[in-house]
Amino acid sequence: MNTAYPHIVRTEGTCGGRPRIENSRIEVRHLAEMLQQGGDVADMAEAYPHIEPVKIYAALAYYFDNKAEIDEYIEMENRAWEEGYATEQERRKQAMQETVA
Repeated sequence: MNTAYPHIVRTEGTCGGRPRIENSRIEVRHLAEMLQQGGDVADMAEAYPHIEPVKIYAALAYYFDNKAEIDEYIEMENRAWEEGYATEQERRKQAMQETVA
């Protein structure tokens, strides 16, 4: 599904239906995270050399116009990562205890 933004699409079954740059799996949130970490368009173009700068600008425009939505995707991904990390740490702790016992 096309959005009102050139180069930004949503496709059910691709990247969870989240907004992404057309013909790629680079989600708007990936670029938003880089921006939040102090990156700029030049950094993004270097990280994703196959993505034309015009598409990066389109993704950033989408982000600024839909900031709450994209920030929520970022927060959800961060929570999932933290939960997965905590689960893995607990699994390792239990494995170490079983090895010692």
